[in-house]
Amino acid sequence: MNGWTRFKCFIVGWNPDILKNCSEASYKALKKYASSILILLFIWGATGYTFAQRYLSVHTWWGCALTALIFMIIVIQIERQVILTVGKNKWIVRFRTLLAILMALIGSTILDQIIFKNDVEKVLVDIRADKINEISGKRQKTMQLEINKLNMIIDSLDVINSKLNDEVAKRPTIAVTNVTTEKNPVVNQDGTKTTNTKTIVSTQHVANTRIEQIKSNTATIDKCRSRLDELYNQKINVEVTVRKELEANAGFLEELKAMIVLISSEALAGVFYFLLFTFILALELLVVVSKTKDVTCDYDLVVEHQLNVKRDVMNDLVKKQ
Repeated sequence: MNGWTRFKCFIVGWNPDILKNCSEASYKALKKYASSILILLFIWGATGYTFAQRYLSVHTWWGCALTALIFMIIVIQIERQVILTVGKNKWIVRFRTLLAILMALIGSTILDQIIFKNDVEKVLVDIRADKINEISGKRQKTMQLEINKLNMIIDSLDVINSKLNDEVAKRPTIAVTNVTTEKNPVVNQDGTKTTNTKTIVSTQHVANTRIEQIKSNTATIDKCRSRLDELYNQKINVEVTVRKELEANAGFLEELKAMIVLISSEALAGVFYFLLFTFILALELLVVVSKTKDVTCDYDLVVEHQLNVKRDVMNDLVKKQ
């Protein structure tokens, strides 16, 4: 048995040792199952890669490849649920059919959003216009509140500085009086010691302390005016800023909404989506149809026989006990 056959056994979930003793019918069944799964792996691998690149903000090729690998592993595990079922199980077939519809819906939606990228962008322009106006209005309202607050601070500090400047103009300096006391020991004629106390009063002219307060207020006013300039510029360009933010962070749901609008408004887009959905659904159901409609191959018969033998042995053991 060559490596390619073993690889197909790995994908399908078959045991190569059992397959070696089976007929050509089992090899053909293996080829059919493997072909169906490989087709799905190509589709879902590409879907996972582009999905990671576009919507998960994965900017490295290996990150996108890892996401694609995860998608492919999920597909393999799902298909094995049907292929490895021993005997006929209607519930697993029904469940896989439901899952096929959901997977086809998801896959066709993601692929359509990628295929119709330019058309979706045109629809997004109209959808984003209302959103831009809403977000811009809220931001402008918040900015205006801050602008009003800064203007009040500037006005109040201007009034205070005006009064302080008048006060400084009248009294540029203020007199500071310092009082010091000196104690000098004195020896009297009779030999006793006493202390003479001398009070010294000095006056010093220093700059009015209001000048420092004016400087501090002026610095605060400059900061407020600088912030005002920033807010006015932001307020003028708020729509451009919001538009860039929305375009830079394209969301899956946002594009899905645009896709729905495009499909519902453009008949050709709706037809293409239906065809793509049907195509993926048919591919998803290939394994189910092969498993339920084809004649059971001897590989399945061997596995089923082994199960029956094991069941009989276990039943005999239970009866003996």
